[in-house]
Amino acid sequence: MVTVQHIVKEELIKNPFLVDLLQQDLLNISALAEKLYPKVTRILGRNVKITAISMAIRRIAQQFYKKQMFKWEFPKNLEVSTKSNVYEIAIKKESQLSTLLFNIQKNLIKKAGIFLSVVDGNYETVFLSNQCNKKIIKKMLKNKEITSEQDNLGYLSVNFEPYTKDIPGIYYRITRAFAFNNISIQSFHTIGAEMIILFKKKDFMNAYETLTNLFN
Repeated sequence: MVTVQHIVKEELIKNPFLVDLLQQDLLNISALAEKLYPKVTRILGRNVKITAISMAIRRIAQQFYKKQMFKWEFPKNLEVSTKSNVYEIAIKKESQLSTLLFNIQKNLIKKAGIFLSVVDGNYETVFLSNQCNKKIIKKMLKNKEITSEQDNLGYLSVNFEPYTKDIPGIYYRITRAFAFNNISIQSFHTIGAEMIILFKKKDFMNAYETLTNLFN
């Protein structure tokens, strides 16, 4: 049997930002009840009191409070590393990756600050390097199926303590902050406890300010 509480719970699960606000005690429950009122009455096929919806929200909120992710605070000594002019190219999964990687590394420009990172997924292999290596890498991949390519990205890197990997919601809190500031993420990688996020050049400074503000 469908009840007011069942409908309210389904709506909150589908709208995680509402759950965020409930967890932080920033949401007016009566206002939320009025917002949910039309849908609740439509599904039930009858009128219900706003107070009944409010009570259902409060009961369900108690379940979410037990999973409070905002009580944990980011360490104050976190350092955000940055790098600009990053070139990213992805190809269809490469079976001969070791040979390909050896040839790319052999031909890269040799000077301080040059890097090459490779992420080998189930369906794609992604190469990250300095923008100055674009022509070299593309030449080495000329016979491969390129699935995506982006120029002049910037990345933010944070080296968390290993224990943070066991704390639910850390990455969500970070990506949530970017979403609120209308910043799109181009790539997201984790290497051990290190987090690396790539952004378009136009969003890079805003992303940096958003992340450092979140940590302070």
